[in-house]
Amino acid sequence: MARRCKICLVLGAGGVRGLSHLGVLQVLEREGIPIDYLVGTSAGSIVGAAYALEPDAMEITRRALDYFKGEEFEKDSFSALIPDPSGPQPGLVQNVINGVRKGYVFSNLLRKQSILPGEKMSGMIYSLLPDLDFKDTKIPFAIPALDLKTGDDVLITRKSIRQAVIAGCAIPGFFPPVEYNDRLLTDSGIVCPVPVSAALKEFKPDVLIAVDIMNRIEKEEDFPRGLDVLLRSESIACSRLNAQEISKADIVIRPEVGQIYWSDFNELDSLVSEGAAAAQSQVSEIRKIIRRKRRIFKFPRLDPRSIFKAAE
Repeated sequence: MARRCKICLVLGAGGVRGLSHLGVLQVLEREGIPIDYLVGTSAGSIVGAAYALEPDAMEITRRALDYFKGEEFEKDSFSALIPDPSGPQPGLVQNVINGVRKGYVFSNLLRKQSILPGEKMSGMIYSLLPDLDFKDTKIPFAIPALDLKTGDDVLITRKSIRQAVIAGCAIPGFFPPVEYNDRLLTDSGIVCPVPVSAALKEFKPDVLIAVDIMNRIEKEEDFPRGLDVLLRSESIACSRLNAQEISKADIVIRPEVGQIYWSDFNELDSLVSEGAAAAQSQVSEIRKIIRRKRRIFKFPRLDPRSIFKAAE
């Protein structure tokens, strides 16, 4: 009898576009496709943590939408200070530049580690996630981060879920890096938006499903300033790094949300719907991959040496 495939789901970075991960989870849950391991970067770490602790996609979606549509989030200065979604949308560097164009933000970035205080991120995470540890998860879970001191990639799998998510969501320039086990951690999404390699190394799954919500690189003709060249180069570099990572996945789900700015909280329901639509379109392919892997497990390769030894 073939054993069941172990499946890992990797949820990528992308700001508010991370809500599309909820739609993906709804479909996988409804279709009976089990998730044995979870890895989430930046926004993906918030959704991943919530689902790892309570694998109920509809309930998590309800709570998330209630929070982001509610008065608590609306009144928080965090929502008032994030960049204007009507501006250009290349990458993380551009996100910082857009914010810096506001006078008070420019002053903060010169004098402090970040535009916004860490308490703004902490407050949001505390509202969305319970105060539990990784050992309390129902699904094994990991959060990638980047150590600014050493340049090392770090995969957090122990201690406080909240603190790990705060570290994994510390967008460079916007939120201060987080002291964590003698490391200085920040969001690793700028170098690895969809951490497929880290997931493969940590969990060694039979099937890996990646969810990519990054902006696509569109053709542009005009780069009048040096800053435009710098920002375009950063976007291309990030896109290429991401392409290398997701090429290692068995299947990639790409919700059509790249046109939505990372800080635009006006399209919440459509983000979830796009995630669900993208996942539904890949269900048959996921089932094919699982069936193929099961056949491999049912008929394992034999070591010729073992045959000769048995004949002696």
